[in-house]
Amino acid sequence: MTELSFPKEKINVVLFEGISPQAEKAFHNAGYSSVKTFPKALTGSDLQDALSTAHMIGIRSRTQLTPEVIDAAPKLMAVGCFYI
Repeated sequence: MTELSFPKEKINVVLFEGISPQAEKAFHNAGYSSVKTFPKALTGSDLQDALSTAHMIGIRSRTQLTPEVIDAAPKLMAVGCFYI
């Protein structure tokens, strides 16, 4: 097993747009205990608030990651794009 420089249990994963429950399960199975899901895309301050503590996010096609949104996510390490 590969060790990370930051413990998986402290990494906040946020999944938007109703990404498959299997993705959430895969994160949990890989040791990520903080996984939050949203059934749809968020915008404006709702999106910024949701990302304020996120380390990794998963989006589909409706979530718009503008420069302002990225600036509101100071801990962001990775963005994953899902298609199913």
